[in-house]
Amino acid sequence: MHFRSVCGATALCLSVGLSNFAGAQQPLRWFKGNTHTHSLNSDGDSPALDVARWYRTHGYQFTFMTDHEFVTDVAPLNAMFGGPARFLAISAQEVTQRTSDPSHPEGVRQAHINALGINTMIRPLGERYIANQSIASTYARNIAEIRKQGGVAQVNHPNFRWSVKLSEMVDLPDSTLLEVWNGHSTVNNLGGTDSSGNVFPSHEAVWDSLLTRGKVIWGVADDDSHSFKPEDADKLELTRPGRGWVVVRADTLTPGAIVGALRRGDFYSSTGVTLRTLAASRSELKIEIALNSDARYRTEFVGRGGRVLATVHGLNARYAITGNEGYVRARITDSNGLKAWTQPVIIR
Repeated sequence: MHFRSVCGATALCLSVGLSNFAGAQQPLRWFKGNTHTHSLNSDGDSPALDVARWYRTHGYQFTFMTDHEFVTDVAPLNAMFGGPARFLAISAQEVTQRTSDPSHPEGVRQAHINALGINTMIRPLGERYIANQSIASTYARNIAEIRKQGGVAQVNHPNFRWSVKLSEMVDLPDSTLLEVWNGHSTVNNLGGTDSSGNVFPSHEAVWDSLLTRGKVIWGVADDDSHSFKPEDADKLELTRPGRGWVVVRADTLTPGAIVGALRRGDFYSSTGVTLRTLAASRSELKIEIALNSDARYRTEFVGRGGRVLATVHGLNARYAITGNEGYVRARITDSNGLKAWTQPVIIR
């Protein structure tokens, strides 16, 4: 048995965030952040300053500013809200790629992808950003452009407008991020079957299918937030912030450290469950959950094919790795429906 690594010299991809990492000069810390948000610079309802303020005042340590076809100048935001280990706005873009498809009810399909940590806008392919080529080929081109700038690519809401098929994601390069939960109210996270029997699996099931095929893909929860006005706080149909996030392990709160940790898969994702500790070795995966009020918790350890390998109840969960699982990840669900997902330990 061995653990496949896309993490440089590290033997276990997850271990860079859970134990001592060769080359880290400072102790590793957890930083809460969001990888998908919008301001008035595209289709959000508030200035970038208000967006950054919301995340700063609600306990986040960072957010990426992912406006459509606009790279926000984050320097003024960091000048106002930043400071050592306090808060960080990171430049980014949502590349609003679409592809022509006459068979689709809308005539186009959506292949949006976040470019996290870039500084120069990436123009989507095609006139009016509608490409006359496959979604898979647009992913390949746009991810290559993101990586040229040292950024990390995140595939956004594949079930939005029922657009992206699993077959169009099987060639995604390792270390790509995939939204397994998006806080937008109309992106169909859970998948569905139409009246003709056409099935779109949930975003989480797509993740398992890619992992089962040997891909090293990291699962993300985020907001896709557009609505920040205080008077709209109770309008659940709007895409409000605070619905999903990542908790990243890094040595410093800097763009390079955060982007690097995301690239390594050194984080967990959540819609409300907080992990107190998370530890992996060649023999086991261990989790300790932070209690929230009187909630009860179920941890499911998931392996090849999305199969549940074991289920544990309570605040402490442990899975002993046998070497035949293909990969092992954990999904934690509390009694109010809130979740957390760990990144997979890839076993070869």
